[in-house]
Amino acid sequence: MSKVSDFVERVKTERDAQILVVGILFFTVAFPTAFAVAASNVESGGLTAVGDYVVNGEVIAITLEDGGEYIADGDTWSFTQHSDSERAQIQAAGGNVIGLRITLTYDEDETVGNAPICIAPGQDGADTISASLTHGEHTGSGDGTNPGSHTVNLYWVNETLLQAAENGDVISDMSGADISEQLDAGDAGLGEYDIEVGVTAETGNAGPGCSREDNGEQVDWVVEVLVLDFSVAPYLEVDPTL
Repeated sequence: MSKVSDFVERVKTERDAQILVVGILFFTVAFPTAFAVAASNVESGGLTAVGDYVVNGEVIAITLEDGGEYIADGDTWSFTQHSDSERAQIQAAGGNVIGLRITLTYDEDETVGNAPICIAPGQDGADTISASLTHGEHTGSGDGTNPGSHTVNLYWVNETLLQAAENGDVISDMSGADISEQLDAGDAGLGEYDIEVGVTAETGNAGPGCSREDNGEQVDWVVEVLVLDFSVAPYLEVDPTL
């Protein structure tokens, strides 16, 4: 008789063998279940306590448009972008769109006239270049003067937590779950983004016999969506003397 058959016969007749089989079956079923429950508790409930946490991750900028226009004095150039145009890149970066950014650059094309009697051309007047961003109920704006550049950022997540994440700061007196919720935009970050760029031109002071003219400016821009791929973890302070 084989060892397997012998053991089967023992199970049929001997109580110790029966207890051994029951024990093996119990631990075979119970251990994986216990480990699964423990892992679930760590994953879903381990960040519910209020305490000190750090956010690990980075903000990835994905370009929606790299363009520009000549904008006349007093005019506004309006256009719309959509997340679908770069959906594959957005998903590859984690899919969590938390903001919109426009970076504008501009020079000065003020002209001096009335040559050749113009003796002192004078100085250029600073033009104001403005930009506003809108996504759903969220809006942001900013302006700068030429020549130069400036950036306007619009966020729809908690900016204080975002700054702490970017700086690697410890976030205290919050639960990890709350931090995660306030940094995860979900699908709310996707969709249309409305952009307006405006120019208010100013002519400078012309010297004797001179005239100046400024009808607008060439404004170039880069529009980007900002994607945050992150994780939240409890902060563990390490004793440097150890």
